[in-house]
Amino acid sequence: MKRIALKRISAALAAWTIVALLFGGQLAVDSAYSGHRIAAPQAIALGLTGWYAWALLSPLVIWLARRFRNLGVHAVISIAVMAAKIALTSEVLRAFGVGQRSISLLVNIPMNVAAYFAIVGVTWFIDARVRASRLEASLAEARLELLRNQIHPHFLFNTLHAISELMHEDVEAADRMMTRLAELLRASLESSGKPQVPLRDELGTLERYIDIERVRLGDRLRYESTIDPQALDRLVPNFLLQPLVENSIRHAIVNRREGGSIGVHAGVDGAKLVIRIDDDGPGLGDHHVERVGLGNVRARLEQMYGSAARFEIAGNQGTHIRIEIPQ
Repeated sequence: MKRIALKRISAALAAWTIVALLFGGQLAVDSAYSGHRIAAPQAIALGLTGWYAWALLSPLVIWLARRFRNLGVHAVISIAVMAAKIALTSEVLRAFGVGQRSISLLVNIPMNVAAYFAIVGVTWFIDARVRASRLEASLAEARLELLRNQIHPHFLFNTLHAISELMHEDVEAADRMMTRLAELLRASLESSGKPQVPLRDELGTLERYIDIERVRLGDRLRYESTIDPQALDRLVPNFLLQPLVENSIRHAIVNRREGGSIGVHAGVDGAKLVIRIDDDGPGLGDHHVERVGLGNVRARLEQMYGSAARFEIAGNQGTHIRIEIPQ
């Protein structure tokens, strides 16, 4: 924070210095035409004094700009501030032996009024941009929260429905599934409120979900993962993988007597984390429609990373999903 504040102060000082030097150069040129020539060093000293005074007064003007939003009020205030600025600079220059005729060059009412309103205008502009940025960030977070809240009930409903079906066939298996579900929900609650988690944590959540489905599907569910160790600490959206794997289980395994295979692979490609999810099911078909799970993932990636992220799904023989997340 101190470094950022120091950079801002340095940038502001540099800006005021550039304006002061330009004004000093203009004073030297004007004085030559007016017949009262002043040396370039004195002109620069006058420029620095006049504009550094505005630099010192700018915190007050910024406060006034935020306190009053009426141009008429600022028209009156600007006269008072300008008078104080001229009196201050005049006394400082007299103390250093600068003649009254040279000092009078700084008593430029239109220029001083323009300087006051320039500070006010820049303050209003920056404040408006900050408010718009905060509102946009707030809306983005609200949309992400809506998407996150959408996916949890969807997953929970599907799992409870599976447990209900299993209760009529294997009570002990249904009980094991309930235990796994409780563990998964506990882990989900621990990570709630975090828009992003390390990939290793996301894989841990996915493993708990796979354990639930193994109780129901047994050997029909064949799952493998190959993860580059460098990818484990990379950040991904919370609860990213479960709806994608759930989609593969539903379409590639549940309706096939022989079951099927699902693979999750992750690696690092330059500045991007690349995740692939493959299954050996029947593929997308000719009338593929993205439902809650896939659509939710795509929307969250777009919301969090914009065009920097990629979400691709393809496959006529098996379904293949590729995700690229900037790091």
